[in-house]
Amino acid sequence: MNKLFLFVTAIFALAGGLCAQQVDQRRMIEVTGSAERLITPNEFTFKITLAERVENKQKITIEQQEASLRNELAKLGVDVAKDLSIYDISSRYFRQKKVKDVLGTKDYSLKIRDLNQIARLQEIADSINVAKLELDDTEHTEITRFRRETKIDAMKAAKEKADYLLAAIGQRAGKPILIKEEVEEAPRYISGGVLSNTANYASNSRSSTSDTTDSLSFSQIKLRYVITAKFEIE
Repeated sequence: MNKLFLFVTAIFALAGGLCAQQVDQRRMIEVTGSAERLITPNEFTFKITLAERVENKQKITIEQQEASLRNELAKLGVDVAKDLSIYDISSRYFRQKKVKDVLGTKDYSLKIRDLNQIARLQEIADSINVAKLELDDTEHTEITRFRRETKIDAMKAAKEKADYLLAAIGQRAGKPILIKEEVEEAPRYISGGVLSNTANYASNSRSSTSDTTDSLSFSQIKLRYVITAKFEIE
């Protein structure tokens, strides 16, 4: 009798638990909240290409140009040892018609963390006649903090949505049952402002009177996150 009584009691307890779970499901609201943020980059990576060339029958070597580049950047306040590095030793070569030597190129990566320095970067490129200057990448040094804050805003948006939806029918949101972060979206880049003007010079063909320039622009970083949340209905 005792075993039978315990078995029947367990059956009723299980059934009661299932019913309670179904009731909980009926007394629940599920919502999603989202948040977006645009971030202006504060770290810019440039690709600088130096190319050997011949001027007045004298070869201007990459080493000579690199020394000038380092010197000018140091004057600008750039930490050359930290922020200037070899991007890639190019395997591409170009030949000059009347020049027997094979002239090579070499790429460098330069990080700039001060917008005021960028305005002067073009002047330096002009002064040493770099072959090419281009913006390679942008980032923000506190991107992790911005991600966290945007996710918090998404969570707050979900709670706010639950509150005003339930208020419309005279109910209130209770404690959270489930909080789920949806698949993180990759940061997108939105067209931003112009840093400066730059020219992509064809090696050994740049005219001193040429004024053809291309706008060197940067993009803002767009973050967007979505949170799904379930709340009890009080």
